[in-house]
Amino acid sequence: MRRGAAVTLIDQASRPGGRLRGEVYEDFALSPLQGSVSEADRRLLAFVTEVGLAEEWLPLRPVGTAIVHRGSVRDVGLRGLGEVARIPGVGVRGRLRLLRLPRLMARYADALDFENPAVAARLDDRSLADFGRLYFGANLTDRWLAPRSERTAPGDVHEMSRVQFLIEERRAGSAQIGLPRTTLDAAMERAAQSLQCKLETEVFSVVGTTRGAARVETSAGLLEADAVVLATDAAAAARIAGPALASAETDHLESVRYEPLLSVAAGLSRTAASRPREIWVPRSEPSPLARVLLEPGLTGGRVPPGRGLAWLRARREVCSASWDLPDDAVSKQLVEALCRLLPGWLRSVDFTRVFREERAAPRFDVGHYRALARFEAVQRDRRAAGRALYFAGDHQVHPSAEGAVVSGERAAQAAGDDLKLP
Repeated sequence: MRRGAAVTLIDQASRPGGRLRGEVYEDFALSPLQGSVSEADRRLLAFVTEVGLAEEWLPLRPVGTAIVHRGSVRDVGLRGLGEVARIPGVGVRGRLRLLRLPRLMARYADALDFENPAVAARLDDRSLADFGRLYFGANLTDRWLAPRSERTAPGDVHEMSRVQFLIEERRAGSAQIGLPRTTLDAAMERAAQSLQCKLETEVFSVVGTTRGAARVETSAGLLEADAVVLATDAAAAARIAGPALASAETDHLESVRYEPLLSVAAGLSRTAASRPREIWVPRSEPSPLARVLLEPGLTGGRVPPGRGLAWLRARREVCSASWDLPDDAVSKQLVEALCRLLPGWLRSVDFTRVFREERAAPRFDVGHYRALARFEAVQRDRRAAGRALYFAGDHQVHPSAEGAVVSGERAAQAAGDDLKLP
């Protein structure tokens, strides 16, 4: 659109937004996959401003961080290595090992590009857990590297590529984390207002990919276009593109793994804290919780004034074991775990809502960045041969809203260049 192209959005749902779609319940805006946002998320914040939601969304509300240590919640600072060194349980050796991080970042700097993550393929040979234990020790890995990386990308640090941490550290470092004042799906709906939309329309396949004469088969009939961007999860992209893909492309898209997410939104009758607060629960702590986000109410915000909201994310093994349990059993388990960390809050819980997302976030495990590099090489070859099929989605860049925005802009840029738009 920025270059003068007419854009049609096709979505099977009745509202745009994909996995970011939320709901409003008792005046609480609930969007389980949208948590905190970094001030380093410049493309996301620019997108929000461009669609005219800056006044509703910004400024971000700073989020304080706490960590559970021996069953107690301790507030910590993370705005620099000096503050990280004071995380409870890290120890003297861990603090000294932190001095290795600046040297490592300088060594790998030329291979760390958030917007072009495939450049880091040569570093994609070790898990974050192995990397963390080798350079920083087990305590620092458990109490900082792992929960920090899982903030935007729930997964298994024993399988997660170290590249994900390195890229995020170079991009965001000690940037302030904050909460937007309204949900991201509101920005998606605002952006869709300027497009021609075909909602509640299923896409079956791409039946032609020639530049200037691409065709898409949908439940509303056959649509023609100059170019097609598949902004879907990887499995759906492989299914829709089908015969138009090279075998290497199909293999990559079908190999992308997604992490499920089980969480509970607990509406509170009183303000949970004076400001938003995120609590990390290291794996060494005996709790079914992985993370807690406490959000106080705000006039015009996601939570009604004078009330509070607690987002409770289940630990991976709890997610697997409790997935098919009734909602009340899941809520009881996680709310009781919260009250063990913060005694006295049980009587303040007005309601709970359980959210199950089977494909919450793509996993950037060891090997994913090397696969991305091969996938993008095929993309360049096919574009050079005149194919007008492009891919967007967080699985292309980073498992976050910022990654999704960057991937969409990359696909739009490539399509515009190939079509020689001004």
